[in-house]
Amino acid sequence: MKIYAQFISSIFQPLLMPIYSVALLFIYTHFRFIYATQFFNIIIPTALFTFVVPGFLIYLMFRLNVISDLSLLKRKDRFAPYAITILCFGFLIYHFYTSGLPLWFLMMLIAPIITMAVASIITLWWKISAHMFGISSLVGGVMSICYFVEKSNPYLLFMLLFVLSGMVGVSRLILRRHTPNQVYAGFVLGFVVSFTSVWIGS
Repeated sequence: MKIYAQFISSIFQPLLMPIYSVALLFIYTHFRFIYATQFFNIIIPTALFTFVVPGFLIYLMFRLNVISDLSLLKRKDRFAPYAITILCFGFLIYHFYTSGLPLWFLMMLIAPIITMAVASIITLWWKISAHMFGISSLVGGVMSICYFVEKSNPYLLFMLLFVLSGMVGVSRLILRRHTPNQVYAGFVLGFVVSFTSVWIGS
């Protein structure tokens, strides 16, 4: 069970969620028509600024003993990685803004910044699940884009995403990284912020 939990936690770790979100856009939205020739121009900067660069910098902080563990088990270890990730997201959003991408797309990327900022405040007193607000940001963004941008209801996709969210939550409990309340709180935070942000931008 721990091997399963570790695998799920790894492939659904928070830094990968924006990449999955953008990839899904080319599957279930009009992006696959309007930006068909720009797939790599969108997915590569997304991967670079939401995964590669922050991931490298977080690893560097670990090597320099700025943080004690790559899993960020301690609350105090989360502030610097969150700040680095927010800064990287900011560069990405500016890049896509100057590229003329729609507001709802930008809001999909702004949502994780808001979520991490709120999570940083919460972390001063309590350890909220980053994995859960990561996966729930994906779910909330997808649902909001479908309802308010695409005017569609791909319920099978929603069911799949909620099942995946449940798997991530269970994996965090199996690994004893979080309590049930921390898992629930993480999901609610990410979902509400992401759903609302895309709705505002639609």
